[in-house]
Amino acid sequence: MPHCVCGTKMLCDVVCKHIVATERDRTMSELMLDVGQANELKLAFRHANYTNDEIKQLCEGTILADVHDVLVGRAEITRYIDCNAQPEIPNWAHKENPIVEHLSCGMINPQRLSSASVFVENDEKLLNGEEYLARAQKLNSLNACALDFYARPENWKYLPSNINVIVFPKTVFRDSRGDRCVRYLYRDGSAWFRDYYWLAYRFDRDYRVAVRAR
Repeated sequence: MPHCVCGTKMLCDVVCKHIVATERDRTMSELMLDVGQANELKLAFRHANYTNDEIKQLCEGTILADVHDVLVGRAEITRYIDCNAQPEIPNWAHKENPIVEHLSCGMINPQRLSSASVFVENDEKLLNGEEYLARAQKLNSLNACALDFYARPENWKYLPSNINVIVFPKTVFRDSRGDRCVRYLYRDGSAWFRDYYWLAYRFDRDYRVAVRAR
């Protein structure tokens, strides 16, 4: 704010607000792209395989402001998990038909991982696998693409610290014998490991469900 040299506070406020508005308008109007800069942007968008519609989306909302925050060091880029892709196929899976069901979950911010229980009654200690799966898939739960991401040691930091088992129920696999199962991560000390559990068995309360936090 410019230093006030006006005789009265009211006049000072009016003059200072006018100066600030003028400076802001001038700063915004000074941002002009010459032909060379416009061509650089066009080449960059083309190199990144942008469509015209995607460029329009980029210019809407706060996306470009967020990118600017990254450029000046006020924020970091978070790589989203593509849960519309196909998951990794484990070596124990059926060779011809390893996936029974794979439900897309969209693009997931890894920092928004949480866990939930599907046990609704206090006296429920066990659930058969099919009932567990049905309840888990009704939640805002995640598939095996997310499991593949969180299983990497560099991504363990995103996993909840207060649980030991987390299931990713929106991908159902078939093992080499043809039995249906879901994959989960379990904690052993400070490390996390992948495993799977058959839907023909019963699940206890330790089997928390991986969900996207709201």
